[in-house]
Amino acid sequence: MVIWITGISASGKSTLGKYFFKKFKKNNKNTVFFDGDEFRKIFNDDIKYTLRDRDVNAIRLTSLVKYVSDQKTNLIVSANITSQRFRDWCKKNVKNYFEIFIDTPIEVLKKRDYKNLYKNAFSGKIKNVVGVDIKFIKPKKPDLIIDNSKTKRDLYLNYNKILKKIINRKIKIF
Repeated sequence: MVIWITGISASGKSTLGKYFFKKFKKNNKNTVFFDGDEFRKIFNDDIKYTLRDRDVNAIRLTSLVKYVSDQKTNLIVSANITSQRFRDWCKKNVKNYFEIFIDTPIEVLKKRDYKNLYKNAFSGKIKNVVGVDIKFIKPKKPDLIIDNSKTKRDLYLNYNKILKKIINRKIKIF
């Protein structure tokens, strides 16, 4: 099973992913967690954040996700994929795939801006920030949309909703 959590920076992908992984792994030992920022570090941050580089990263990540899931391992993935074509590829090629889109208003993201991405992007200090100078294309037909404009606790309350949807869709858990 693959649960892919997507959304732009500061939307809560990693927060929800880490929380979900911690709870889920207690009963499902064959589970791993991939975080988009950590994934880039595996490759020594050898690429930037241009659209071309984002595609390179997406190819790496989606290919590895498929490879690991084919080994009957559950994956919780918290990573933004900028292009719909890679989301579509996952839906077509990754068995037991479940996509969650965390939708968070830009005003909330600017307040959460713990990496100072939005501050630096809106002031012109940096470029290639999704949601600022790179348009974010919302996923088409995700399995679940979560509004994360409230608190971390409210975000955590989605755990049971996610599990229920996975069970209702008869997604195989390893």
